[in-house]
Amino acid sequence: MTYEELKNQKDFNVNLHYSVNEVAILAPSLDTFGGDDPVVTISKMEPFNYHPRDYRDTVLDLEDWQEAVKLAQELAMTPLDKRGGTIDYDWVKMAKRALQLILGRG
Repeated sequence: MTYEELKNQKDFNVNLHYSVNEVAILAPSLDTFGGDDPVVTISKMEPFNYHPRDYRDTVLDLEDWQEAVKLAQELAMTPLDKRGGTIDYDWVKMAKRALQLILGRG
């Protein structure tokens, strides 16, 4: 599985957070401040390394959490060089294009 395939799951709506060392599958938090909490983290540096976290403070039910863990395990079992590169976010492309237009180079 690649990072892009994880991001584009059809039967499971996944929110992801990418950092230098890991990818986190997020779920909306039940606390009063809102936000998202990680329910599973997957290492981007070490193969086969993923960590399920407590989901009980999120809106996920047990079945959704189990699906998130299954997806994380599938990604963790994929060799690092087969997972794909960093996700190129659409907002970065739009910002670059807008800057080119502002500078008169577009």
